[in-house]
Amino acid sequence: MTSTRLRFALHGVPIEFTATDPRIAGRLRRLWAPFPAGRTSMTPPIRVHLTAVATTPPAPDLPPVSEGPVVVYHRQGSQVIAYFRRWGRYDIDLEAGTVEGHMTEACLLAYGVFEDMIIIALAPLLRRRGLYTVHAFAAAVAGRAVLLVGDIGAGKTTTGINLLCHGSKLLANDSPLLRAGPEGGVEVCAYPGLLSTYPDAIGWFAPLHDVFDRAERLDGSAKLSFAADDIWPDVWQAAATPGVLLFPQVAPGLAASALKPLAPFAALQRLVGQSIENWDEATIPTHLRLLRMLVDQAPAYELHLAPDLDRIPALILQTLAAEG
Repeated sequence: MTSTRLRFALHGVPIEFTATDPRIAGRLRRLWAPFPAGRTSMTPPIRVHLTAVATTPPAPDLPPVSEGPVVVYHRQGSQVIAYFRRWGRYDIDLEAGTVEGHMTEACLLAYGVFEDMIIIALAPLLRRRGLYTVHAFAAAVAGRAVLLVGDIGAGKTTTGINLLCHGSKLLANDSPLLRAGPEGGVEVCAYPGLLSTYPDAIGWFAPLHDVFDRAERLDGSAKLSFAADDIWPDVWQAAATPGVLLFPQVAPGLAASALKPLAPFAALQRLVGQSIENWDEATIPTHLRLLRMLVDQAPAYELHLAPDLDRIPALILQTLAAEG
């Protein structure tokens, strides 16, 4: 079986994918294009081998260490198995830094699943390289990172696209990375991903009017997905210092979008629920420390969203300026 090898680099960490299916290779190329490998690195790569299969391989004969609606984790020493009942199975070697992945055909056709499975495979290995995930949209506004944190439907992607349309840079659509900064603080680092929005929302943003020609819609999804650099060629930024944490929520009937201050501890509680994987005990202390540093560096607010889209970027800029 012919394999395709693809090399990328993520903040000094080489990532090497091997794919036996051209559809997997094609999606990886599209997702990871903004993160080319560059010069040869002396750092050992994370190696991920991906195979397309008709049905999910059997679950391991091990008790689960963590169980959620999408993925179940099993562990024996440094060997971790991420088992997706419908989408496939990953065998992750924490010491070797390798992933043996089997992805079902359904995974390749369903909206958002492929991208989610890739970060699930990489996250425990990235943590061991000093990079820790947060579930958020992240943009660099006036040079500082604005993190939009929330569940599906909270409005974080629409708000994030709005920021990009007003000249901000993209750090991540869904999984920005945190790492310790050179002077004791925390940095927000980029992670690849496509942008997604509903077709009617495209009409709200003039730069997106031509996106229909380049976007894709998978498995009957209501959303269109597209690469940000198809619209803004220089949109990506590698890293930024934290500026502000925003927890958006749509507020029906509200006339004007507004910010409500959120206490650091309350923001930390929400971030922990969006970030830390309880099965990976060895990495929790560092992950929690970085999250604490993040809420110390970046003030937090609830962002109550009204239909006044054009006002929101200016509101965020004013907040950044006021916080210094």
